[in-house]
Amino acid sequence: MTNLRSGDCKACLPSSVETDSTANKGRDLRTSLLLAILCLLVYNANVRSISAADTFGARYLPFGMWRYHTILLDPISTVVGQGHPIPQKPHQTNSAFWIVRVRGGHTVSLYPITAPVLVAPLYLPAVVYLSVRGWDQLDLDRVARIMEKLCASLLGAMSTALLYLLIRRRAEPRLSLLLALAYAFGTTTWIIGSQALWQHGMGELLIVTAMFVLTGRCNPRRAILAGIACGLIACNRPPDSLIAAALAIYGLWWAARLAPLMLGAAAVPAIFLLIYNFGIVGHYAGAYGLVDSATFFQHNLFYGLAVLLFSPAKGLFVFSPFLLLIPFCLPQIFADRRTRAITVALAIAAVVLLLVYSKADWRQGASWGPRWLTDLLPILFWMLPPAVGSLNRGGRVAFALACCAGIAIEGIGAFWYTGASDIAIYDKPRPGELAGVWNFRNAPFLAELRHPRAPADLTDSLRGNFDTMSTHDGPFQRIVTGGQITVEGWALFNGQTPYEARVLIDGAAAAITRTFFVRPDVAHALGYTIPSGWSMSIPTPSFEPGKHSIAIVASGKEGGDIRYLVQRSFTVLERTNRKDLALSARIAGAILANRQRESGYWLTAFNNAAHFRQLGQELNIFVIAEILDVLKPLEAQAGLTDNVVRAHRFLSEQIESSGLVRYHGRPDAATIGTLGCAITPDADDTSLVWRIAPSPHSELLPMALATLKMFRTPQGLYRTWLATRDRYRCIDPGQDPDPADATIQMHVLMLLSQANPPAARTLCQALQRSIHDERIWVYYRAAPLLPILRQADLRQAGCPLELPVEWIRTTPPEQDIWLAAGDQLERMLGVGGPPPTEVETHNLLVKLADDNFSALRATPPLLYHNDLTASVTRYYWSEDFGFALWLRLYFENMRRFSPGPCGGQHAPAACGPN
Repeated sequence: MTNLRSGDCKACLPSSVETDSTANKGRDLRTSLLLAILCLLVYNANVRSISAADTFGARYLPFGMWRYHTILLDPISTVVGQGHPIPQKPHQTNSAFWIVRVRGGHTVSLYPITAPVLVAPLYLPAVVYLSVRGWDQLDLDRVARIMEKLCASLLGAMSTALLYLLIRRRAEPRLSLLLALAYAFGTTTWIIGSQALWQHGMGELLIVTAMFVLTGRCNPRRAILAGIACGLIACNRPPDSLIAAALAIYGLWWAARLAPLMLGAAAVPAIFLLIYNFGIVGHYAGAYGLVDSATFFQHNLFYGLAVLLFSPAKGLFVFSPFLLLIPFCLPQIFADRRTRAITVALAIAAVVLLLVYSKADWRQGASWGPRWLTDLLPILFWMLPPAVGSLNRGGRVAFALACCAGIAIEGIGAFWYTGASDIAIYDKPRPGELAGVWNFRNAPFLAELRHPRAPADLTDSLRGNFDTMSTHDGPFQRIVTGGQITVEGWALFNGQTPYEARVLIDGAAAAITRTFFVRPDVAHALGYTIPSGWSMSIPTPSFEPGKHSIAIVASGKEGGDIRYLVQRSFTVLERTNRKDLALSARIAGAILANRQRESGYWLTAFNNAAHFRQLGQELNIFVIAEILDVLKPLEAQAGLTDNVVRAHRFLSEQIESSGLVRYHGRPDAATIGTLGCAITPDADDTSLVWRIAPSPHSELLPMALATLKMFRTPQGLYRTWLATRDRYRCIDPGQDPDPADATIQMHVLMLLSQANPPAARTLCQALQRSIHDERIWVYYRAAPLLPILRQADLRQAGCPLELPVEWIRTTPPEQDIWLAAGDQLERMLGVGGPPPTEVETHNLLVKLADDNFSALRATPPLLYHNDLTASVTRYYWSEDFGFALWLRLYFENMRRFSPGPCGGQHAPAACGPN
């Protein structure tokens, strides 16, 4: 040790727990080295990478730094995007959310760049290899995956070895070794810290380094090292600034007169980070400051805390049960006066950080276990030695068994985790309610065992190409107005046929195949006679004007990692002719078909304002049913029969064993938690689905009707929610927690007119009496389009109704064109006045269709809103419903004024363009 002058630092105070025994140090160093080697072997034994989109920037950025001498993603953005489109506007993200466009048109990683910068020197051998072999994109991708895994495993091994040395300062060798092994293999250090370049692995190493230095004797060199470590902790992961602050506060006392030296050292990485944040990104918080995070911390504190600590899906004390000893042994933990100061400082930081995370989205993204709490592990293990030391023999046996349980849980993750368990736990109802995260069957260490072990595919070599893209309507650079896109190419994994290949268009999966065939040209060029060729068709696609991307990804084995193969771009140049409504009809049908998801649904946009500004998307049954209702008379003419059948089947499948339907669909659907939640069943969707897409199990209908009857008001109307208030889920009630909305009565009446005519007549009378009552105009007061469109249906159901003008007024004036469209359609169907003239409808259709439906896209129909007296305001918009309504008007107008099914200047899409 360096000799110190008296007063330079608190070298001799009890806070220093460093031992001076040279023999002990030599033995401990050998043990820590063997631990690091063991960790490297175990961490890489699964021969696979467990990563996520969050780590893509860190995976590839070191190559960009070495080859292009820049920390921007510009020269490598295509491979970093992994087939997803790169944002084109500043401060914008899209499906490649991990990339952010900043000022000057540059692209940067959404996440801090500290970790990739620090590991960049380790990439040198890989850079030399690629420089000799050639920077082929597929080779770069394969080598990058291997390097990410090796660097992450090295970080995990180093933090484990250093943690052993840290714990040895307050525990004997055997206990220190047990705790180091528990840290390495019984926590997310294994599955998060050592498997990919998350910020957490680097965070663990930096925190252990700072703790190791600050618990030793102080000298100038160590003061500098402690300062640099604290600065890097804050730069590496912003939430860890709380830990860095705790260590720095203690460190200033520890360093005494050397405190300025420590502060100066801490400022060095902070200054470099600020230069990057301000000079390149343009925000003091870096790229994090450019994305919308307004709702990130709007979660229930106590519910989040319970999830983070005790839930089977994400709980720290479930995945690492031995850590539960800490809260029961706090007196023993804080009893040692040598370590009390640093322990108290770190404990406060850990508690505050835990509370911060509890306010955030506790799902923590697609990852194994309590990912966010990985950085707290060094602190928790620092507290364990006195806690374990206070146990009797039986307690120590129990603690060891708990360590074994944690190791078994993390081992399952290392060899089985594929992300399949994440779908089940992405059910997030209202805070405080039970969710899939509390179902023990959804615990990843149980759910992932239901499929075969994840394949060892880290070193798999992918070869292939994307050869052609063609359509029935000409080159793909022009807009597709019908038919199919056919994409062809080939792929091989280690010279073997792949498991599957997928087409991504603008980052979204558009087609998938597991059928491959022999390609003679590949066999001739490479000598592989096994099936390698693939061909995929994308039915009735359409693209908006502008630049688009199409990418091919493939996997070598079932459950294996999805590998990026190649990406191309194309530009849609053609726009619709104002006079060619037949072409517009084909485009509208193609767009409507292309936007339908494979399962049969369309998504709905929502925001919190009465003007269109899309903030989010959801899957709801209501809009799908309304689209089908509009399309039903014209599905064959518009060439949408297959799409209608798929949507019809999807709706029918939403009817539950109770006969009821929920707004976001079945509570066990894969989309629950991402595109909706397990909301309470309601009268509206139940009535719509039973009328439009009834279940083949007709015995369920009487059950549904009986439930509807249970929720009638004294006035004879039907309430919205089919449950008592204490059973509500995902509902933000207004002044009336279960209102009887006027338009919902219309939908219930249309069902009853088929299923129970006497009940329909009774409801009709009640509705006619109440139609002017303000209380029943809840969800459509500022969005009257759908009530207008129901007038012909009500007349056909035997209940003509005159809508009160005072309660159906649209707030945004941009919706006037859609009210005109609804009015014209109803007049065509014999309600509300004389039918519109051909010219009147033609002019409206042209106005909406001009410039590839730019008016429709700018302001789609506002279909409804939530109860405006609720705490959160929501408005719901649907471009797809707009296209469906446009098509309905087009074909109704053509039917009225064309001499035959394909006559007149407005021939249907099925007849082809004029």
